[in-house]
Amino acid sequence: MAASQKKIQANRKNATLSTGPKTEAGKARSSMNAVRHGLFSQHLFLDDEYSDDYQALEEDLHHTLRPVGALEQTLVERIAVNMWRQRRLVQAETSMLDLERTPQKIAKSASRELGRAWDNELKEDELLPFDSKQADWCQGAVDELESLSDITLEALSKEAPSIHQQLVEEAEGDEETLEEYLANYDNGLQEYVIDLVRWCREELDKANQRPRILVTAQKVRGKKVILPEKYLELMTRYQTSLDNQLYKAMKAFREAQEWRLQTMEGEAVPAIENPPEAVLNVVQ
Repeated sequence: MAASQKKIQANRKNATLSTGPKTEAGKARSSMNAVRHGLFSQHLFLDDEYSDDYQALEEDLHHTLRPVGALEQTLVERIAVNMWRQRRLVQAETSMLDLERTPQKIAKSASRELGRAWDNELKEDELLPFDSKQADWCQGAVDELESLSDITLEALSKEAPSIHQQLVEEAEGDEETLEEYLANYDNGLQEYVIDLVRWCREELDKANQRPRILVTAQKVRGKKVILPEKYLELMTRYQTSLDNQLYKAMKAFREAQEWRLQTMEGEAVPAIENPPEAVLNVVQ
């Protein structure tokens, strides 16, 4: 349905009420709308990037460089895009290093440094300091066994309280009496004690090896603060490309400013009758 003449007149009257920003600050903010999503910034952001961060960078550059006109604004946006990509490159390097320094990869590399076979590679938890309380308990259990006069429950309760307490707790955990629990072992209490002490000695051996493992792991981490050559070469080429683009954009912007200022001052000498070549290359 066509709008009535009365409605059309009301719309025209309302339109005259909004004539844009009045203050200098408002005009400055409004001028930014033209470059907020300009030619270079379209499709610039990844899924986990925030356009507001880029906008803050661009606004800071506008405040610092004070571009005038579409040409200078376009050059400033090109500068902003290159700086944004520089920032992204640093983040990419950090992320790639983080991936190279995961506990799993550190453990694998440290295993190679220590000469361990593939079936004896370090586990991720072996990259942590050994539990000193557990080492002390195991050492105490081994000492108790060495001073034990006889392997009986009575002797165990008197001469090896740590081992006896461990036995009680394991039986209670399985909701069995001591006799029922020991029946699970072919040789009863004797086999239980032998198995427990064997485990303690293995743990003590791990505790003794852990300092060397930690030192080796730290050295491996130190090596992994530099990207592997295949990635480093690629990122270096990209960095060089970004540096060149940034330099060209800054050079073109300065030439555009000088050209504008000289033209405004009436110094339009033959050398600047046309825009500088660097500027023309940008807008082509």
